[in-house]
Amino acid sequence: MKRAGALAIACAAVGALAGCGSAGPAASPGPGQATAAATSLATSLETAGDSWAVLPMAANPAFWEVFVRAAASPDWRLVTPQGVADNGGLVAAGTAGALVVAVRPNQELTFSPLATSTDGGAQWKTGLIDARIAATPGALAASGSRLLALLGDGTILASSDSGSSWRTLAGPGALAGSPAGRACGLRAVTDVSFGINEGEVLAAGGCGAAGTGVFAYSAGGWQRVSLPVSGQLVRMMPGVVLVASGTRLYAARDTPSGWQASAALAVAGGGVRAAGSYGSGGAWVLLPGRQAAAIGGPGQQWRSLPLVPPGTAVLAGGSDGAMDALAVSGNTMTVWRLAGAANVWAKFQSIGVPVQYGSSS
Repeated sequence: MKRAGALAIACAAVGALAGCGSAGPAASPGPGQATAAATSLATSLETAGDSWAVLPMAANPAFWEVFVRAAASPDWRLVTPQGVADNGGLVAAGTAGALVVAVRPNQELTFSPLATSTDGGAQWKTGLIDARIAATPGALAASGSRLLALLGDGTILASSDSGSSWRTLAGPGALAGSPAGRACGLRAVTDVSFGINEGEVLAAGGCGAAGTGVFAYSAGGWQRVSLPVSGQLVRMMPGVVLVASGTRLYAARDTPSGWQASAALAVAGGGVRAAGSYGSGGAWVLLPGRQAAAIGGPGQQWRSLPLVPPGTAVLAGGSDGAMDALAVSGNTMTVWRLAGAANVWAKFQSIGVPVQYGSSS
């Protein structure tokens, strides 16, 4: 998708390193490298009352867009940062009142432009990760001015100045080759996050045949975190790790008194299609057959939602407690709101997105 604007500066800064074209074939990952996302890159999150959603519009190729629902408004707005093709997907992270978006590289593009907004998407500050960010929804994390980025080769980068500069926290395969990683048979790192304790850095991935490994970093290296449930990692988000065990899904929440697990949610075959944050330490999931569920923070349990409207790509919460289903059909995004005591989805808003078909660079 051709976008003239802020992110073009990031492309120009790197100059002849690469073009900004359509997605090309990716190299096969090696041991400890990030693999293709088990859940969609489509997601939502909340920052200081604002709700954000990242989802694909149209198809072949998809055009990824960013929408925001401000804390003081019932309506969603299209606020996608401009300047570079986003057909490779967008990875987002939030902190306080800011959203950080990394544009996944396309074709020969060897770097990942960054965009940060502190005013609800009205303006975007540009930045750069001079490498390919991984194709997983948990490849970017933010806490104040601190950022984490997971690269496609398994490298974990850290920044303390909102992405102006980066340092390597763990090189390719470093976590898998650490004593903690070897002990659990870490296959790949797929998610990074910040813990609830000040300065805590977390990384997660699959261990063994179907295990979950969450690791905390300190000056002494990586140590495995003991979770109260076992099973396959679905997604790690701020304050919560989703773990699937057979047909059961658990939310392990990070609390001051340690990790706590929710009761199980029954999940039919096919697993979790998409997931995102819901409030503080909560999550929502989209399941096969238009089924969905959400869970709040520690102490809360899963609640099943009415069948979501056709085309629903993400769910999103808001400061007023409403739950929205964002459904996509062609270049139209329709918002369905879960209406009060009636517990039914009511059509609330439609937004036409100016997709430039036939252009992806």
